[in-house]
Amino acid sequence: MISSLASLPLARWTSIKVSRQKKDALFEIAARIESVAERARSESGRALSLASKAERRKPLRRGLELLAGGADAEGLERGLSEMRLAAESDPGAILELRLTLAGLGGILAGEHPYVLMRRMTAHLGAEYFEKTSKYLLSRLKRRRPHTDTLVVPGDMPDLIRSLALDPRNLERAVHAAGRDISAAILAGCPQESLNLVKPLYGKIGGASLEDDASQLRGRLSGDEISQAQAAFGDLVRSLEERGEIVLGSEDDLATDPAFIAEFTRIVLALDERTIKEAFRQTSGGVIAVAMQGMQPVAHERILGVLSKRDERRILDAIDDSNPLQRTAIRAAGSELAVQLLAAASRSGTSSKETIARLERLRDWED
Repeated sequence: MISSLASLPLARWTSIKVSRQKKDALFEIAARIESVAERARSESGRALSLASKAERRKPLRRGLELLAGGADAEGLERGLSEMRLAAESDPGAILELRLTLAGLGGILAGEHPYVLMRRMTAHLGAEYFEKTSKYLLSRLKRRRPHTDTLVVPGDMPDLIRSLALDPRNLERAVHAAGRDISAAILAGCPQESLNLVKPLYGKIGGASLEDDASQLRGRLSGDEISQAQAAFGDLVRSLEERGEIVLGSEDDLATDPAFIAEFTRIVLALDERTIKEAFRQTSGGVIAVAMQGMQPVAHERILGVLSKRDERRILDAIDDSNPLQRTAIRAAGSELAVQLLAAASRSGTSSKETIARLERLRDWED
């Protein structure tokens, strides 16, 4: 890796000073390339050809024409070499070529459009990181959910659930396997498995992982996915033997029906003021875990009485949380019960029976 970087021209790694206005214009070019990359994942050459005909910037138009014509990375570089020579005295033009080559080269390599956008805007400097994040999150909101599924026979979903009992175990395993293998094994798993792994990569990275897994369902055979899953299983066993991870037991995975039923009844019995006050005093992370110990009707009750700001805070925390083992859910439930008990005692509107039930929930034992 280092030797290959050292062999590249120094100009590829030197910064270029251009105006903010020029950088903003180049950001828009990066956004167009990201959009083309999104369409090219399903329409391939047709999307590239249509985009080249509509493009006005010469470097990007020429690059898209080359890709649509079947050029490889070397052909793309060679095809834009004349423009590079002409741009040597123009810093803005040099930066545009760098950004364009980074994006189109990523399309050739089959990289996810979100990865391409990060790679391209990195040429614009660190100040564009946040702008890129906002752009990608806006794209994420318009993203269509995947409805296709392929579950390859085997115990991979159970293995992922066991690893997810301690998110650190799952993180060690998927990072040791690498993103490509992780996408391949998830191509043959149910949505539940994807939902457990995605938070490890953040919202944007998790969405791109899900997209890649969906695409691999159509590209890989069942045997190829099984081979990837077998390799991942061997890796997990190796990590376990070395003591780097500890898999949970089936008892850890089981829910506690009595705890869930009692927690749900208490939430439904509390008044709006008590719920609002307690949830304002409790962190979003604790709430997200505790709510895994309630039935959906309790979720509706909670979200129905909170302000829009608190509702968004909790929903964001839920999106970022992993399903956890029963002991973790009970611990978070006990912490939330402490706040509910304090709020109920201050309000004076809860019955003695409700107070007693909150105390039992706070001190819950199997």
